[in-house]
Amino acid sequence: MTLIYREYLAAHHSAAAELVLLHGWASDSDIWRSVIPSLRQYFNITLIDLPGFGRSVDCVVENDIAVELDTLLEVLPESAIYCGWSLGGMFAAAIAEAHPHRVLALVTIASNAVFVANEAWPAAMPRKDFDAFCQTVEKSAVKGLRRFELLQLHGDERAAAVKTVLNRQQKRVNEFAMAKGLRSLNELDNRAALAGLTCPALHVFGGNDALVPRQAAECFAVNYPNHEVKVFPSCGHIPFLSQPEVFLAELVDFVSSKGFVGDASSYCLDKTNVGRSFSRAAVSYDGAALLQRRIADQLITLLPQPVEAAPLVDLGCGTGYSLPALREYGGARTMLAMDLAPGMLAYAKDRYLALSDAWICGDAEDLPLADGSVGLVFSSLALQWCENLAAVYAEIARVLKPGGSAVIATLGPNTLYELRQSWQQVDAYAHVNSFAQETELRSAIDHVGLQIEAWQEASEVMEYERLSELTRELKNIGAHNVNSGRPSGLTSRARIKALTTAYEHFRQENALLPATYQVWYLRCKKIA
Repeated sequence: MTLIYREYLAAHHSAAAELVLLHGWASDSDIWRSVIPSLRQYFNITLIDLPGFGRSVDCVVENDIAVELDTLLEVLPESAIYCGWSLGGMFAAAIAEAHPHRVLALVTIASNAVFVANEAWPAAMPRKDFDAFCQTVEKSAVKGLRRFELLQLHGDERAAAVKTVLNRQQKRVNEFAMAKGLRSLNELDNRAALAGLTCPALHVFGGNDALVPRQAAECFAVNYPNHEVKVFPSCGHIPFLSQPEVFLAELVDFVSSKGFVGDASSYCLDKTNVGRSFSRAAVSYDGAALLQRRIADQLITLLPQPVEAAPLVDLGCGTGYSLPALREYGGARTMLAMDLAPGMLAYAKDRYLALSDAWICGDAEDLPLADGSVGLVFSSLALQWCENLAAVYAEIARVLKPGGSAVIATLGPNTLYELRQSWQQVDAYAHVNSFAQETELRSAIDHVGLQIEAWQEASEVMEYERLSELTRELKNIGAHNVNSGRPSGLTSRARIKALTTAYEHFRQENALLPATYQVWYLRCKKIA
């Protein structure tokens, strides 16, 4: 027997609200992975794999629902916003009734008051359909899960995209838990619980849901007039995967209106702009990236001795410069090349097609890789573009095998201090990208169970005759200003002149202008 799997994902700021995410039947906490990066702008997140599902597959599954909920409460926060999908929403509502002091607000997604229709609540799955499904599961769990997936996708205009996310999940569930979950769906009756709620409540429904009919939304609106009810048209049973942006906006608006979430404006980097910027720079990057190549070569020297034939990932592979060296190091090991920028990835693939076994467009804050699937993560000058350090290093720790390593080159806050100080004399806008402090980085690494084996710092100074050479180089490598607080429109001649004048104070005795990069080289190991 193992304990219930619980994962805590800290937000990027200390004032974030606590959010508990509960998955549905025959699923696990991985169902939330694709929306977690957005949610972590606002929330500290607790993920749970219900007993018998996911990484709690070996847990004892209680026959009594009340006992199972009390078992969950032992590992959940003392006070939080609860968000549950399908069966998870029904569990969350039951917790809110039994322990109202622990539930600040309730959000249910594709979750009914009663899952199986009866005379008092006809807006649910017909009894004959539910019984037929239970018989299918009893005869063949595989066929039952296949049928369930079809029902979840039915009627969703973005079914293909949702299925892609579902296919990433590892199906980890025991048959006893499946049967127990179906009994819970049959037995739970939350009508009284919902009517007696003392906390704010939001209920989200899919307009074309084949498992929880749209009529349920109408029943909620009539029976619980103090609750908020939203219907996502053209969605099936998983609205938060079908329309994630709309779901996030509704969730944040709801909890903000209740005073539980403040402004997440401390996010300075726009990841969409980062991806676009580096995509545009793909063709010009190698011609300007002298320093970047030098740093990547130095990082190669920190690679540990290979201990097993586990896959390795070039995280933020850019134009693919390091792939030849990594292929030589890894030999026949599976190689994965990943980058946030589609343009960079396409450029690298054209040049080094044979060197990587897969080309993946993905965000380091939400790696599209299975738990414990990677032996080595190599990342040179990519992770500084991620503000949510807790998410980045939690993801690296998650995908690494026990004993696996991550070798990382990233930039410290003193990078380009000359340019930053010069701009500060011109205006109050954010013109230069800001990077995390050493204490923040070390804290994020320590928190997820990675052990720092090596930490080296180097100060790299590039030199230029004119300031325009530096700014052109930054543009050519895609590293120009992508902060959300950057000025809009073109920079006027007067401001450029003022900047040039201010930067002249840094001109050296050799008559050249310096640009300093604070570089950190790290090697971390996942503690077994």
